[in-house]
Amino acid sequence: MDEIGRYLEEIENPVYREKFRQIMQWVSEYHEALVGQIKWNQPMFTAHDTFILGFFVAKQHFSVGPEKVVFEEFLPTINALKLKHGKKTFQVNFEAEVPYELLGRIIDRTLELKRATTTFWLR
Repeated sequence: MDEIGRYLEEIENPVYREKFRQIMQWVSEYHEALVGQIKWNQPMFTAHDTFILGFFVAKQHFSVGPEKVVFEEFLPTINALKLKHGKKTFQVNFEAEVPYELLGRIIDRTLELKRATTTFWLR
């Protein structure tokens, strides 16, 4: 997580930096197969060299980007939690409670879906 540590240093607000650090720590400890790294200037987690979950930090929120098929599967839950979203990502305001249960379910589903995947992205 050294790469992610350097990424965290770029978050100006110290409260948001610490909150995002805790989220990255939680994800890295959630499943032993997850590897945190920076790709395309964003923190993401992979397992056996395939994409599992990515993040993007903005001024007041962070976005979570799973594989599109997984995002679509969890869209009803994302809507029920009243999280803003786009076509493939959803936002969590830094002032809001982190939906760890949702993150865990997304990670579990992606790991299951991609257990035999040998490419970075689903095709």
